[in-house]
Amino acid sequence: MNFSIRIPTWNNLEQLQLCIRSIRENSEYDHQVVVHINEGNDGTKRFLEEEQIEFTHTKENVGVCKAMNTAYSKVKFDHIIYLNDDMYVSWLG
Repeated sequence: MNFSIRIPTWNNLEQLQLCIRSIRENSEYDHQVVVHINEGNDGTKRFLEEEQIEFTHTKENVGVCKAMNTAYSKVKFDHIIYLNDDMYVSWLG
């Protein structure tokens, strides 16, 4: 079963990279990851483009609620997971 995983981030590239790596390494499925970048002055946008990860972006920190509602516009699976950028996934089906 595939999930759409929404992750908000605010200038936290190192932790976001670890979170995304944990999803990829600890899942047997190809889940959709959608990141919302709040501000993103740390290279997050470039990283996501290089990794071909879908994202939405605001120039300022709009908070978690608006970030997740904005990211929802890209969701393609019926099952949705919310993660923070500093979370590590040890198993994801």
